[in-house]
Parts: sequence; structure tokens; C-alpha cells
Amino acid sequence: MKKVFLAILFFCIMQVLAGFGALICLEAFDIPPISLIGSTIMALATVISGVITVFLCWNVLKMIQFSTAFNASDISWRWALKAIAASAAAIFAGDLLSEMLSLPDVIIDQVISMANTYWGVAAIAVIAPVIEEILFREGICGHLLRSGYSPQKAVWISAVLFGLIHFNLAQIPFAILMGLILGVIYVRTGNIVLTSIIHILNNSVSVIQVHVLGEEVKDFSIVKWTGGNFVAGICIIAGFTLCYILLRKSLLPDSKVER
Repeated sequence: MKKVFLAILFFCIMQVLAGFGALICLEAFDIPPISLIGSTIMALATVISGVITVFLCWNVLKMIQFSTAFNASDISWRWALKAIAASAAAIFAGDLLSEMLSLPDVIIDQVISMANTYWGVAAIAVIAPVIEEILFREGICGHLLRSGYSPQKAVWISAVLFGLIHFNLAQIPFAILMGLILGVIYVRTGNIVLTSIIHILNNSVSVIQVHVLGEEVKDFSIVKWTGGNFVAGICIIAGFTLCYILLRKSLLPDSKVER
């Protein structure tokens, strides 16, 4: 667990340093953070901090095995389609549940601004998901498995840490849920190819919503769109149930990660 805590410490430190560095740069040139140039700088800072963290976890902590992380040769793509469908059902249910919890979203304005820049779209939809999969699935979950932890413990620990590092109440419950699903898929496949695809698809939907709805995305209610709280509650139960049915044979798999 020592390396896991160090990995999280590296991640947090790099995020803080990158954020402060970007803000100092913006302040020096009198650039608003929520502007085209400001959002581009913030997106680049996020990408750079993530890349440095991956390098530290790979080269210093030796937690990441790139030789197997992207090896998808053993994946059954018929099962992969079921995993994607299960993830979509749980993500939809999780979105409904998160909205019904009415937790404050403190980064929505920055996300909207970043989603309107090229680097912001790349960071949110592609680069950040892949970096997070390398760190939390291959790095933390994989390291725990290789250290002798059971798949259940490895998935839960990596999922909870994945949720907490978002530092945004509106995202934490959903991120933990997503971390659990992606963790199960990672343990089942032994690599992050499929989990990265699912993570990219999820984040891409958020970017598309911003481009379709614009500023109105802040007022858009998926609960109202489904027909209200009662229907949303049924959808939540149905979504989680469908996810369980599709993944039930993989919930307690033998780890494919080399120990």
C-alpha cells in the first residue's frame, strides 16, 4: 500500500503545482481562467501534470507495466460489447442518481470553457481518461493484484481513490461507481484497452452535451428528461440491474494480471 499512497501523493502534488503554475501564468498576463486562452492553458497544465505522474509511477515506483497494459490480444470482443453495454447502463443510472443527490458541482464553468477549446476537448475526452486508466487501473489496481491483494480489495481501493481524487462532490459518487465497473473489467481482461475505450466514450458524451446545449447544460436535468423522480428511480434500478446481469460472471474472476 505504500506505493499506492505515494502514487496518490504524486498525483495530488502534480495537480496542485500544475494548477498554481497555470493560474500564475494567467495572472501575469491578465488572462481570465474561463476564456479561450485561459482554458487552453488549464487543459495543457492538466495534461502535463498527468503525464509527469504517469512517468513517476512507471519509472520511480515501478507500478505500471506498459508491456501488458495495452495488450488486447486475449480480449473476447463479444464479451467486450456486453461490458460496454453494462457500463452504459450503469453510467446512465449513475448520472440519474448523482443528479438526484443534488451535490454541488464546483468545476462546471471550467469544464464548459475547456470543452470549447481544442486542447480542452482532447484533454477531457481522450488524454485524461487514458492517463487515469494507466494510473488507477494499471497502476494502482494492477499493483495491488500483483502484490497479492484479492480482486475485490484491489478494485474497491482503486475505485474509492479514483473517486476521491476528483475533489468535487458532484463527481465523487459517480467516479467511485465508474471505478468499480472499470476495475471489474480491468481484472477480467488484464489490460486497460477496453476500460480506456469506455472511459473515453463516457467523457466524450459530456463534451458533446456542452457543444449541443452550451451554457444551458448547467440547467439541463436528465431526471426531468426521463419523466421525473419516479421514472428516474425505475431507470436507476433497471440500469444497475442490467449492468449486474451483463457482468455477473465477471464479478469474481481470476485475475489475469501477472503477479
